[in-house]
Amino acid sequence: MARLGLSAALILIVAAPAIADNAGPAGRSSFASREFGDWSVACDNARECRAVSVSRAYVTRIESVDPGDYASPKLWVQRAADPDARPRIFVDTSVWGEVRPLGRLSLHVYHDCDGDCTGRAYRLSEIEPGRYELEQRQVKQFLAESAKTDRAATRRGDGTMHGILTTSGLMAAMLHMDEVQQRTGTVTAISIHAKGDRPAGAVPTPPARAAVKVVDGEEEPIAASYDYIALHRMRTQHCENVGSTSADPVPRRFKLANGQRLWSVGCSSNPHFEKRLWLIETGENRFEILRLPRPDQGLPAEQPILPNSDFDTATGRITSFAGIACGWRRSWGWTGTAFAMMDAVEMPACIDILPQQWLQTYRAIPE
Repeated sequence: MARLGLSAALILIVAAPAIADNAGPAGRSSFASREFGDWSVACDNARECRAVSVSRAYVTRIESVDPGDYASPKLWVQRAADPDARPRIFVDTSVWGEVRPLGRLSLHVYHDCDGDCTGRAYRLSEIEPGRYELEQRQVKQFLAESAKTDRAATRRGDGTMHGILTTSGLMAAMLHMDEVQQRTGTVTAISIHAKGDRPAGAVPTPPARAAVKVVDGEEEPIAASYDYIALHRMRTQHCENVGSTSADPVPRRFKLANGQRLWSVGCSSNPHFEKRLWLIETGENRFEILRLPRPDQGLPAEQPILPNSDFDTATGRITSFAGIACGWRRSWGWTGTAFAMMDAVEMPACIDILPQQWLQTYRAIPE
């Protein structure tokens, strides 16, 4: 199995710590994804689903044994929500974004027995450096065989072992996909517990992604004579453990293209954990708190208090993040009357998966 050196792996773990409480903007659990055994899975607002063979339980287990196992390959399953959409399976061999040339690889189900018990070879095609896809006609058989074991393996072209992948939790993650995409009882279901005789046409068409037009703007200076009393009052009322005179970080004001103004005000007494309160100016020294929608469908919107947040004047989006090697990234846009969620990704497990590969939990289409 490919491994990082122990010292290098420990440096990477220290450099990219986990989020202690997985807290969202209002302090509640922020994750819209689910974890089943060693697997994490998420479906977005158009019911498109992705799952990966890492979870917080998996990371905890390998850290207690050998952090070098962070270099293990990862198995991904992806499926669109359209009635006829087929699941796709990928193998990612990158380590913290770095790729070493491996050439031809094959995927095998790994059975417990005396000696080397890798099953039949499933064909992988390299679609980009370090990323392989399982041949579509073999996906169904691989998933059926994987339901009987809790591990898979990759082999190099010369037959030598490359790595071990966990499939413990894979079937539960697939059942979750089936349920979210409303495939239960149809021939299109992945899980044997969800499969039935109903045709693919019984699967409903997925909901359309929201098309959102947001208002951009530009930062403008705050006049020295501006009265901060109203701002301090808002901070004291809505921000925990913040004194009425503390102004760290410095307030910022943005003039929006529709003539409205957006403010950000420091909302944390902890200099190592910056949070900002976002306000819409409704008149001179008058401000309104407008709540932010969440990517977790059905949960109430939250107060506009965000960690590590900023306003991108070019796109008109407020972007916030929590965590580096794991956590979440979210963005909202101001429509002129309300904040709309634009994008949300997350990764509950702190392992070598870069943010551009994190699980999508929400995505709107900008107009």
